[in-house]
Amino acid sequence: MKAINVLLAVLVFVGLFLGLTEAGLRLIGFGPPAINTEFDAKLGWRGIPGSVIENESDEFHVDIALDDLGLRDDFIGEDAPEASAAHAAHRVLFLGDSFVGGYTVDREHLFADLLEDAYDAEGRHVEVINAGLQGYSTDQQLVWLRENGARFDPDVVVLFPYENDIWWNGQPDYVGEPKPQFDAEGALLSGELPPRPERSWFADTALGRLPRLFDGAPTITSGDATVPVELASRFSEPPAEALEAERVTARLVADIARESEGLGATFLVAPIPNKAHVRALAAEAPTETGPFDAARPHRVLAEAAAAAGAATLDLVGPLVAAADDAPVYYDRDFHLNPRGNAVVAAALYAEFDAAGAVPTPAEDAASAAPDPDALEVRGGLPTWPLWYLGLVLALGTLYARTYTDEPAARAYLQVGALLAVIFTIALGGGALLGMLPPTIGRVALAALVIALLTFVVYKLGDRVGTIGELMKAFTLRGHWYLIPLLSVLLTVGSLLVVAASSPIVAPFIYTLF
Repeated sequence: MKAINVLLAVLVFVGLFLGLTEAGLRLIGFGPPAINTEFDAKLGWRGIPGSVIENESDEFHVDIALDDLGLRDDFIGEDAPEASAAHAAHRVLFLGDSFVGGYTVDREHLFADLLEDAYDAEGRHVEVINAGLQGYSTDQQLVWLRENGARFDPDVVVLFPYENDIWWNGQPDYVGEPKPQFDAEGALLSGELPPRPERSWFADTALGRLPRLFDGAPTITSGDATVPVELASRFSEPPAEALEAERVTARLVADIARESEGLGATFLVAPIPNKAHVRALAAEAPTETGPFDAARPHRVLAEAAAAAGAATLDLVGPLVAAADDAPVYYDRDFHLNPRGNAVVAAALYAEFDAAGAVPTPAEDAASAAPDPDALEVRGGLPTWPLWYLGLVLALGTLYARTYTDEPAARAYLQVGALLAVIFTIALGGGALLGMLPPTIGRVALAALVIALLTFVVYKLGDRVGTIGELMKAFTLRGHWYLIPLLSVLLTVGSLLVVAASSPIVAPFIYTLF
């Protein structure tokens, strides 16, 4: 019986250690991402119908809900369109990736929904169908249109290519996920795609994903410069592999144009410019020089549209003009922020009317054109001042009542000063880490925590041996049910001992709490 209790104690200790490590990794951003896609033999992956996930960073927190067709739209049950179903609305089908699907904004701020809301307010019967999905490149958008286009019977098809589409259009997979691959002649090379390999439950934990998070992004070199492969078309003189991907992209755009024509739909292309392109033109950042040209991917996509006989909608001008007043992209993420989405919605509204792509409003209808300056973004005031004041009052009162021989005002000042340092470390440190690329920022935070814990072990000195002996004694005696409580007490006690003996490090330790 004692042997069983000892085994249980060991298992509890190991489980507690792994559980806390998993929780800590998730807390600092190493947790597994939420997934709302599933395998598709033709597309590589598709949206999971009815799925709801959260996507968050220090810049956004959005809920992404997909409808019964796996789109970020409103086709539910019997409302889902059928190939033979007649419809009164003028249908505009959007094809794209995370920019169109809105992976970083709520639907109320997504340009597809802003545009449809404007038409609804004016009494125009225009239905904007959002077929964008994160990770999709132009080849997948072509396959999706071939498989689903007739079902939606669109009057207008709008392709929203982005610079990273160009590179991935020449690859058989996207960061390890198989996808369709075409050659520059339009022939499908990939055939039916292999299913996703089954992953163990451990692979979807923070501990299981940890080694993969340190893998660097693939790069490509031209001359003396090296960049991530997704930016290959920014080279003034791209290498041969990137040029081949550009030829494939041009063919894919031409094939989407032909598919749209076969559906009886007008085909338009609206290339989304990258952040560096817009910021350079808006004088928010120095213009790139030397081997790089941030505007080149947009030119490549616009030339592909022209070669396919499609009109190109201008999003660069409106985004550049708007960026003079306020940011239109997130600071660290490369996607459009809510204001940028509103600018795109307003640009599309004007472009569609100018091209006659949508029905005109009634003569007496009031204009409801999207207005980026009227955008209201939820969020309000930060909550940390309330937490700070609440903690000062609570802990200051506790301090004053415990040490009655000290002036009450001094108690609140001391507590307030310590909490100010702690909040500065937490908020300021988080802001500094947020300036780094996400992977580097997570590694830097992990390194900081490891360094702090290493210092704690160093300051404990001989006490570490005492702690080990105590844990060993409880384990060998089979007191497995006391292991969690003992671990908590020893951890808190050790941190407080180090904090009391090291005033400089104390605020960092209190921040951990």
